[in-house]
Amino acid sequence: MEKIHILTDSSSDIPHDLVEAHGIEIVPIMLTHEGRSFREYYDITSEDYCRLLETSSEIPGTAMTTPTVFLESYNRAFERGCTHLLAVLINGGGSGTYQAACLAKSMFEEEQGEGKMTIEVIDSKTYTYIYGHIVVKAAEMREQGESFDAIVSVVKSRLNRVEAYLGVYSLKFLKKSGRISGGAAFVGEALGLKPISHVYDGAVKVCDKVRGEKALVAGMSKKVSARVVQPDKQTAILLYGDVPAERLDEMEKRLRTEIGFRDVERVAIGPSVLTNTGPLAMAVAYYGTPRD
Repeated sequence: MEKIHILTDSSSDIPHDLVEAHGIEIVPIMLTHEGRSFREYYDITSEDYCRLLETSSEIPGTAMTTPTVFLESYNRAFERGCTHLLAVLINGGGSGTYQAACLAKSMFEEEQGEGKMTIEVIDSKTYTYIYGHIVVKAAEMREQGESFDAIVSVVKSRLNRVEAYLGVYSLKFLKKSGRISGGAAFVGEALGLKPISHVYDGAVKVCDKVRGEKALVAGMSKKVSARVVQPDKQTAILLYGDVPAERLDEMEKRLRTEIGFRDVERVAIGPSVLTNTGPLAMAVAYYGTPRD
């Protein structure tokens, strides 16, 4: 009889009620700011972090989860009699967390012996609840009695199709983090430019710039519409930082009425992602065509 443990890192931004309802372990990513350290998910909310970003002149830092933390998690699961463990983690191209989990797997097998507990570590190749909602799906399948192999297959299939568009209302934080130059930020703000990025297959690439806040919602909606597959059978994921409610309402209305999504789920973006985008960010995640 399989006993399956499911874990992810805090960057998955799974709401607390879903974590508790489905018994998902959250391994925290560490944040540092002005000499203080705190654990994402456990020690600070997205709302509090947005206020910190708005008022601080210093951009907080993030640190990957260490192999030791993952090894301790694997050992706890093994001691509880788990036969299988699934870890779905933040994009390995943007964080060392995935590599740390893989190293911990090797350490566990050296200590306990191969085959004692099956461990599958998956690089989501994306960020925030874009992969977090797939972890929730895995937990639901576990509750329904699905096999470990079936769960892993569905997780990999969905990760191979999920993508998102990210819009940023202010260039100030991209400038502060060094992701764009001061000159580019000055010109962009003067012209009212709002970048739209495609979050796809491990990369976040600017694919368009629109002028004005209203144009950002329309531009993102247009791009989602061009790539989504069978929206009437999907729930769109609307991710947000400290974005005005009217902008979120407008985006949700477009997702429902213009594109025809079956439903829309709103989820707050967590600190580790907001560190890079700034608080004035919004994204829409959906399923497109499978990647080769």
